Amino acid sequence: MSYKDNENKCRLCFFLRIFLISVLLIIVLSLTLTDKLHFLAFVNSWNVAIAILFIGFLIFIGKIFQYFIKIKSSVSKKSDE
Repeated sequence: MSYKDNENKCRLCFFLRIFLISVLLIIVLSLTLTDKLHFLAFVNSWNVAIAILFIGFLIFIGKIFQYFIKIKSSVSKKSDE
């Protein structure tokens, strides 16, 4: 097992731990604060789907900008030679 494989596993474990902790936190909140859960009424499947699409679109646009900046810098380096 190389260092790169070990690094990826640690990253995956980190995200898995964050997910499990957040699910546990939601369960604890729902059990203890049943009278104040009306604040979470906006969290439904449509709003979550819209949020996922919006975040994905922003990440896509960011990746496109990074790609064009990388291409532009590589073209300018080649023209300088």
